[in-house]
Amino acid sequence: MTTSQSPLASGMTRRGLLATALAGAGAVALSACQPSAGGSAGGSATLTVAGQSDNLTKVFNPYLANTAQGLTYTSQGSGGFIYEPLVQINTVDIGHDIPWLAKSWRWSNGNKTLTMDLQSGVKWTDGQPFSADDVVFTYTMLKKNPGLNLLGVDISSVTAPSPTQVVFSFPQPSEQFFTNVVSAPIVSQHIWSKVKDPTKYTDDSPVGTGPFKLDQFSPQSFTLVRNEDYWQPKAQIKTLRFVAYKDNEAMTNALVQGQADWGGTYIANADKTYLSRSKHNNYWAPLAGTDGLIPNLERWPLSDIAVRRAISYGVNRKQVGAATASPQATSVTGLPMPAYTSSIAPQYKGVDFVQDVDKAHKTLTDAGYSKGGDGYYSKGGRRVEFSITFPSAYTDIASRVQVLVSQLKDIGIKLSIDTTTVTDINTRTGKGDFDSTMGYPVNSAPRAYSYYNDTINPNLYYPIGKATPTFQNIERFRNAEAAALFKQYPKATTDAERQQILNGIERIFVDNLPWIPMFYWGSYGNWSTAKATGFPSPDNPYFSPVPNPVVALRLKPV
Repeated sequence: MTTSQSPLASGMTRRGLLATALAGAGAVALSACQPSAGGSAGGSATLTVAGQSDNLTKVFNPYLANTAQGLTYTSQGSGGFIYEPLVQINTVDIGHDIPWLAKSWRWSNGNKTLTMDLQSGVKWTDGQPFSADDVVFTYTMLKKNPGLNLLGVDISSVTAPSPTQVVFSFPQPSEQFFTNVVSAPIVSQHIWSKVKDPTKYTDDSPVGTGPFKLDQFSPQSFTLVRNEDYWQPKAQIKTLRFVAYKDNEAMTNALVQGQADWGGTYIANADKTYLSRSKHNNYWAPLAGTDGLIPNLERWPLSDIAVRRAISYGVNRKQVGAATASPQATSVTGLPMPAYTSSIAPQYKGVDFVQDVDKAHKTLTDAGYSKGGDGYYSKGGRRVEFSITFPSAYTDIASRVQVLVSQLKDIGIKLSIDTTTVTDINTRTGKGDFDSTMGYPVNSAPRAYSYYNDTINPNLYYPIGKATPTFQNIERFRNAEAAALFKQYPKATTDAERQQILNGIERIFVDNLPWIPMFYWGSYGNWSTAKATGFPSPDNPYFSPVPNPVVALRLKPV
């Protein structure tokens, strides 16, 4: 749903499509998403990428919040243009994850052991060789510094039997956490081992293995130039210039006026404001997940399920989604449809949200609420009102919230807007300092289980005031039966057993409505083909259109 652990604009990098199980053998060929052999030399285009930042500082530590890496659409704690992951998780062409620093992998020992074979001939941009020791060092660092382990990787040990192989051991079956395990950015042992405190290290001169490296930096922008000694066929685009804009509207203006060539932002009325301006302009937002009203379950009135149910009955989801041209959420399970039809419990197949304003009022009155002269419900002398917190820079969320304010007023509930900054939203939601929010701060999840694990797993509960390190379950949902099911899931040995457990989790979600799904969202991608071609599109959906290194490596100068 929105701001992955680094402050990205709404819809940029979110929890991706939850779908079929990943191929454990990692059989997808690297060449599937690489540039053609002809692109290994030449290329001179410079592309300007529009990003969002409140305060651009020269900090490139990929594990810290609010760094310059956020401007590259790289989520905190994930690999990007400079630091690379072991595997690139594909949230658009589901099941076709791309071997990266790891060329193949296999699970064994009841999914408690993951063996990964690494690429050979990889070098850091300072010329030093990359090896399995760097991978071991990175994950050992994460284990020693839980504050950096934002993907929640729980390993017992990681070893390097050879320079091109690593073995992860887990305390329990962990194949369901594969995407989290392989997405961490790998850092160099020869540099980072000298860092006294990696939680405070600025890393202002980053040395990575990625296709680009840092060149010039200013408080308004910075440039990445291609890595001429990159281990894959090098990029044909020579330079990427990332420019910081204050919000979606400023980014849109830059794209519309041709000042930026690539971006990942919501554009209001895109057909008229952007696509019609040039035959080269493109806009695509492949389905990426579900969003809605995210409550703080430890604050009244949203702690009362009667209020949550009344909201769910009363809202017009089609209108909320239409505010940003997003499709309305349908399935009562919250899972994005139709992508997850196969994961829906039998009793919920075809069971969709239906607006019923009369039922919304009855739900409140049956629970002891009464409407006052001001038109709002109250109980025990307290009016049913709450605020919704989100960054003012996220204009797409603001558009949806405006619709929601009006709709809730019509059913006797007062909603007020509490805007904050991009750099502050994760701190507030992580600590529980909010009544409600929209735009869930987590990354892409490839399965239905991951979707629920990241949003409602009671085993990830933290009390108000104590920050959730991985930004999971920010609602503070607690349920003993759900907690037990989440613990059972990794122990299941068959697909049937896993689905049975998932069915139970779905039932708990429907019965308790820990958060209120309202619309499906996409990963916004905006680009111009005036200077380069090769971007993903509905006709060629090979990867997410949001600025990322997989796409950058496929681009060809015009």
